Amino acid sequence: MTTKQAIFEAIEQLPEQHLADVLRYVQELARTQKSPATNQPTNSSDPLANFLGAVSHGFLAANLDVAFCNR
Repeated sequence: MTTKQAIFEAIEQLPEQHLADVLRYVQELARTQKSPATNQPTNSSDPLANFLGAVSHGFLAANLDVAFCNR
């Protein structure tokens, strides 16, 4: 028996109320398999994504500890 056949047989045993849940789960699996890149944060979903790379110099925190210790 293949995995697909086993799934079909298991689905046949489920009450109707659970079939919608199974369908949503399978659709979500299919969607994530088609576009795995969509799981990466986007500018709209990650608040730091807009800031990253916004500063051309990497020295914003350089000598920061010295500045505070010499007060």
